[in-house]
Amino acid sequence: MDKANQLFISGQYSEAAILYEEAIALESDVKSNYWYLSLCFLLQGNLEEAQMTWWLTLEEESAYTNEFTEFLRQFATEFGHKLNRYDLSLQILKVGIELEPENIHLLRDLARFYRTRLQYSDCVDVAKKYLSLAQELPDRIFANHLILHSLMTAGSQWEEIFSIGENQISLLRSLIAENPVSIEPAAINRLFCSTFFLAYLKDDPVNNRLLQNDLARVCQNNVRLHRENQVGTYKSLLPAKDRSNQKLRIGYLSHCLGKNSVGWLSRWIFEHHDHEKFSIHTYFVLDKSNVVDGVKDAIAENSDKSHRLGYDPLEITQKILEDEINILIDLDSITLDVTCEVMAMKPAPIQLTWLGLDASGIPAIDYFIADPYVLPDNAQDYYSEKIWRLPNTYIAVDGFEVLFPTLHRDQLNIPEDAIVYLSAQTGYKRHPDMVRLQMRIIKSVPNSFLLIKGLSDQESIQGFFRQIAIEEDVNSDRLRFLPMVGGEAEHRANLDIADVILDTYPYNGATTTMETLWMCIPMVTKVGRQFAARNSYTMMMNAGITEGIAWNDAEYVEWGIRLGTDENLRKQVFWKLKESRKTSPLWNAKQFTKEMESAYTQMWETYVDSE
Repeated sequence: MDKANQLFISGQYSEAAILYEEAIALESDVKSNYWYLSLCFLLQGNLEEAQMTWWLTLEEESAYTNEFTEFLRQFATEFGHKLNRYDLSLQILKVGIELEPENIHLLRDLARFYRTRLQYSDCVDVAKKYLSLAQELPDRIFANHLILHSLMTAGSQWEEIFSIGENQISLLRSLIAENPVSIEPAAINRLFCSTFFLAYLKDDPVNNRLLQNDLARVCQNNVRLHRENQVGTYKSLLPAKDRSNQKLRIGYLSHCLGKNSVGWLSRWIFEHHDHEKFSIHTYFVLDKSNVVDGVKDAIAENSDKSHRLGYDPLEITQKILEDEINILIDLDSITLDVTCEVMAMKPAPIQLTWLGLDASGIPAIDYFIADPYVLPDNAQDYYSEKIWRLPNTYIAVDGFEVLFPTLHRDQLNIPEDAIVYLSAQTGYKRHPDMVRLQMRIIKSVPNSFLLIKGLSDQESIQGFFRQIAIEEDVNSDRLRFLPMVGGEAEHRANLDIADVILDTYPYNGATTTMETLWMCIPMVTKVGRQFAARNSYTMMMNAGITEGIAWNDAEYVEWGIRLGTDENLRKQVFWKLKESRKTSPLWNAKQFTKEMESAYTQMWETYVDSE
């Protein structure tokens, strides 16, 4: 059957079907041949034939039902992740649920694929059924996470979001109190990312970080219990502590090292690394080799060694061990479960988190990269990692590619003399308190308009903004909802339509803030206490401007009104930002890379001196 399986994997379903039929004629009791044949029919669009073939194995022996549905689930999951064929994976999972309507594993994966396909309401419906059937805490936490994730992406149902968020915190605290040590590996991975929402809901770094630290400790303990024997005695493979002149081997680990915010911001460090002193290794996780990605290719070209890897944490860990990495940098934080598991295994003697979504709290991670502004002075009190503050900024770029604008005021029926405010963020960041402040700015500035753009459910987000506009006595005709554009260079060019950018809180922009400052557009941000609420603050300080930095709600509104009504002030900010390109640490990626390399060297020397 090797040839049939090869044909199947390569997508030659009709040819594979012939061989499976021949195999069935020879060995009619081999169930897997029927199952693969039925999948060949399904993948060719022949649903009826697929179902008839399945039932040939089920009508006579109902005991095969569970085995068959598990086959469907595993196949659908692998097919979706490897080939991005989520549409067909959804069909396969739905068939499985017809056979076993209360199979929580099928329901979980169906909800996950709905979320991936941006079918938020479908995801919520299925995840709620999954939650109602789940008995174990890890399943209940992940079901709740799926519901929360979809609602937040849609960006409108905030009362329900806040309620589910509180329930999630309660579930997590129950898990931490139990401190289990026998959670299955797949469930552990799902737990790692189950707190991603905290920073979007509330600026409460002390409680959020302590909860994250405790959860990460439980996850790491379970990971090591299950995985260390599979990886082997990895400690004996770690690089020796020596002071020889050999290059330090630096590893970067991420699923975002491409056309992604992390990729756009981090690519410069690869361009400027000193390869005489450092050997640079990159580990591309969840690599989609069939997707053209110039950013990823450039990063790979600027690496001494790169690996295009999949979704297997053991394979990734083993590659890092084989390369004898001295310092491993995690760029994902809790945005990807696989990366978390790899870091928990500690395949490098020094590990740190940079970029990503704040620190992960995983005990195996030694450092978190920050700067003088992005974390308050007392932050070490609630971080498990040692905070390493770079002298100026925790991120720098040499600039951004910009095309010609494709968006103009006349297309949006906006007068040329109008004041245009823009808020371009994902639905996660549309906290209703900040939207109300933005409406108050619009209300106070005559002849002004608010442009809204970002990944979300467009129908939901439009209804959400219009409802708040009504409540704040703002005519909804002053709102404009912009579609997503084809590329990041076009998006940056279109920022020029705005007179003022309005930032979000408690989760600021990051890449969007850098792009705004590069385009020399004034912006208003509210500074909070957590990392996510101080991104724009550190970037503006490093670009040399304080105009627009607010420390409370009243100042946010005041700056929004002032920048909208004072043309001379906007011009001053524009020229300050223009001049900052020559001198600002924010736009000097070469100097920033030297500062990161100096940090790596000091970390290694400290490690060597520790014994």
